[in-house]
Amino acid sequence: MDKNISVASNPAGSERENITILNDQPIKFLSYEKCRWPYFLSLPLMWILTTYVMIKKKIYKLLNVPGPRTNTLFFDGLGKECRKVKDYAASWRAMEIIYNHNFPQKLTSLGGILDEFYWHGLNCQALRNRYKLVKHELRRAISKLDDKKDIRLLSLACGSAQAVIEIIAEFKSKGATIKAILVDVDQSALNAAKELAGQHGVIDQVETRQANLSGEVNVFGDFRPQIIEMLGFLDYVNKEEAIRFVSNIQKSLDENGVLITCNISPNPEQHFIKWVINWPMVYRRPDDLADIALKSGFKNHRIVFEPLKIHSLLIAQKD
Repeated sequence: MDKNISVASNPAGSERENITILNDQPIKFLSYEKCRWPYFLSLPLMWILTTYVMIKKKIYKLLNVPGPRTNTLFFDGLGKECRKVKDYAASWRAMEIIYNHNFPQKLTSLGGILDEFYWHGLNCQALRNRYKLVKHELRRAISKLDDKKDIRLLSLACGSAQAVIEIIAEFKSKGATIKAILVDVDQSALNAAKELAGQHGVIDQVETRQANLSGEVNVFGDFRPQIIEMLGFLDYVNKEEAIRFVSNIQKSLDENGVLITCNISPNPEQHFIKWVINWPMVYRRPDDLADIALKSGFKNHRIVFEPLKIHSLLIAQKD
């Protein structure tokens, strides 16, 4: 493995002691998920369901009728939470459901069993791992800053900004002040972010702005963020657009500023996600992500996989 690519591990004792737990979260919430074998065993069934849905959608297209309301009985047909994620695919609402899934559910129906099985799936575990890894890297980046009274953070394509807001609240409890601008094209996501910030007592440290990220990043004038966090956006753009956008981020960062972003990697469930969950994405390997960083002007960077090696985080520093 390249020396600039590593795999995240659970925090050691001294590191765990320095993490503030908010809202009485159990300490196990810090641990990464890494349950593979039930999902590798289920792959033949997932591939059968994927093939069935692919054929079904092709037939609908040939008949010139809208796509099926239910893709398959064994996902969004019986699974209530499965249907919600499919209906909200590629949105902040789907991420909220996956991030905040309550374990365990009562397995009193086939639908409940399906919901519980899929929300322990490889990609759902990996998303929750990514959320924890992002918080770890935000802590690391913030802790390296000299002035803890004037920390400026920009979150792009923020969704509900759950990880960012929890980190702001965590550092507030330690006497540090983080001012954040949260940017998303979806006003409902920004409304959810403001509500969450209010719940954590940091509403005065958060500003929200509705904007389409296809425009210029450096429209935020004198804010000059020291940290820019951007999750998910690169999963939906081609390489040329990614380089253009990350180049703008590099110019917008303050001196020695840090970009924390990510990309999903090819994995055994990707076709199921595209066809059955209606969630197409651009999959990149870590070396592709590193190439985007280099061509965007970030010579100083590293990549960290979450333990299932489905999501890789790029941490790039402006020289």
